Amino acid sequence: MRRNLSRIKNFFSLLETVFNSKRLRTILGALIFFVGVFGYLFYISEPDINSYGDGIWLALVTITTVGYGDIELTTTVGRFVASALMFLGLGLIATVTAIISAKFTKNYVDHHTNDDVLEKLEELESEIEKLKELEKDELEKLSDLDSEIQDIKDKFQ
Repeated sequence: MRRNLSRIKNFFSLLETVFNSKRLRTILGALIFFVGVFGYLFYISEPDINSYGDGIWLALVTITTVGYGDIELTTTVGRFVASALMFLGLGLIATVTAIISAKFTKNYVDHHTNDDVLEKLEELESEIEKLKELEKDELEKLSDLDSEIQDIKDKFQ
């Protein structure tokens, strides 16, 4: 039970670490910035896009590579802008995924390594205690043997 609580605590600590990452905040800020800029570019380059909101929607759908198909690009400039945004989106999404994966992996290795080390340490402490008890028993036996040897020596002298 205690171990499960520790794991839950570690998970929430990891989530806090991931979302407090400066790199992740920077990438997410860049993502929002690019959606806004490319949304505006779609708005001014495509005749079928009637509002800035529709441009942002198209930019968001394009950068995440979802592509609903509800808005169709008709101009060459619009298609070029969309192509650039697709490649940019792939890079940004891959970077976000890499940052989160690295944080999870680092946290997993740190905590499991610590757990393994603590478990081995407890095993070693147990072994040391057993050896101390064994040593005590052996010393008593040696003392008994020494006194028997002394008794035998005394009998022969």
